[in-house]
Amino acid sequence: MNQTPSKIKGTRTEETKKRILRAAGELFEEKGFQAVTMREIAKQAGCSHTAIYMHCKDKEDLLHQLVIPPLTEFNTEAHELLHSGNESRSVLQQISMKWIAFCLKHRSIASVLITIKSVRVDEAEPELPLNQLRLDIYRQLEEVLITNLPSKITAEQRLTCSRIYFYMLMGIVHTYIDNEEGTPVLMERLTPIIETTMDVMIAGMIQQFTVKGE
Repeated sequence: MNQTPSKIKGTRTEETKKRILRAAGELFEEKGFQAVTMREIAKQAGCSHTAIYMHCKDKEDLLHQLVIPPLTEFNTEAHELLHSGNESRSVLQQISMKWIAFCLKHRSIASVLITIKSVRVDEAEPELPLNQLRLDIYRQLEEVLITNLPSKITAEQRLTCSRIYFYMLMGIVHTYIDNEEGTPVLMERLTPIIETTMDVMIAGMIQQFTVKGE
């Protein structure tokens, strides 16, 4: 069955948008958000400088279109896992694996997803929607971690532990970000060491932050 002109136009428009997003992600990752111009993105995507504005209002809007869909998907999965009712250590292992696999799946734009125009993790009310989403994810990771720690740790200790945890996760990601293995194969190989890493990290935190007499 032949496609109607409107369907053909819609398909081409969607393909152009995908090229623009792919080009933006590649350039943001390579050069940084501030250094990239809309003209460069249009050129790499193979469209005109004016045509790119049919798909976004500015560079920040383009960043949101690139980052928010995959982060939203992960956030939903993390929320479901967090409220699954499973044993807390198991949830910590699972959500950690999911985050590492997510970053490696999107390894070509990992820093774009996580760090470009980011804010501090203790920012109360971030201005950008993408940072609100990033902090939602961070707080879910933090909540899973804290359920595995002594109940009387202070707010400052909680923040320290959550930062250590996140640094550890991203250290694993960046160790393998240039690895050429596919994500499923790589995760299968890394799972045992990641599980042991989690156990050692939790044991160390409990040793460091357990309140005397608890």
